[in-house]
This record gives sequence, structure tokens and C-alpha cells, in this order.
Amino acid sequence: MTKEEIHRKLYDYILTFKGVHVDEKENESVFILVSKPFAAIYPDRIEIKAKRDYNETIRILHEEITEGERGDDWNCIRYSESLPYEVISDMAERGYRLTYGKLPKKVQREIDEYYHG
Repeated sequence: MTKEEIHRKLYDYILTFKGVHVDEKENESVFILVSKPFAAIYPDRIEIKAKRDYNETIRILHEEITEGERGDDWNCIRYSESLPYEVISDMAERGYRLTYGKLPKKVQREIDEYYHG
């Protein structure tokens, strides 16, 4: 899968998560849940928020994944044919769940009711 195919597939996948919107700027797409960004696609990389203990493990397992430019609780993923798309999509889902879990319970209920109401 090419870098562009991965970016498009991931873009479409993240937009299936309830409550997510995308902030489009020139050459970047930042995915936001309520007001909290949790993933971003840039021409040269993908950045996804994650728990710090998970970050340590995933970075050891995959050399294409390093600390994100947004800080240690973000991962930076550089394109590599050896990194399966499933790893990236799993990371995106984890980033979403982490962000969702930190929202106030009232906001979580409102999202759930709106998307399942």
C-alpha cells in the first residue's frame, strides 16, 4: 500500500468514529473529538495520541514509530512498506478511545445519544 493509500484509508476510517470532525489545513488533517485532537495526517507522517506505556512498547516493536512532535504522549509514524496498515488503524482507534475516555461523562453520554439516539 502506498503512503497516499494509507493516508486516504486512515482518513476515511477515523471519520467513522462517533463525534469526530476534521480540521483541514493546507497539507494536514487534524482529527478532533469535541475540542481534543487525537490524530493528524501530514504529507510526511501520521501523528496519533496514545498512553505513554503503550508508546514505549510500540516504539520498540516498530522503528518507524517515534515520539511525536506534539510530545511524548503522541507517536509519529513514518511511512514504511513493512509497517502494516492494521497497526496504524489500531493506533488510531486507541487514540480515539483514550481521548473519549478523558471526556466528562456528560459529554460522553451526549455523543452516545446523538450517534445512537
